[in-house]
Amino acid sequence: RDDDVNVTLKVYDIIGREAETLFNQKRKAGTYEVIWYASRQPSGVYFYKLTACNYVETKKMIFLK
Repeated sequence: RDDDVNVTLKVYDIIGREAETLFNQKRKAGTYEVIWYASRQPSGVYFYKLTACNYVETKKMIFLK
């Protein structure tokens, strides 16, 4: 399908190490929801990076247990 693009969603810790890849699949444009089951991760500041085609967005989040 020509209108599908590869989408990745990754979580990184405060020093830039990849904590987890949450999503890495081809998808059509639209709205999606992904749940991060982070029970193995320590509390702290994390960044998530969404990449789709030429679009890249990185945002900060705080995870508290």
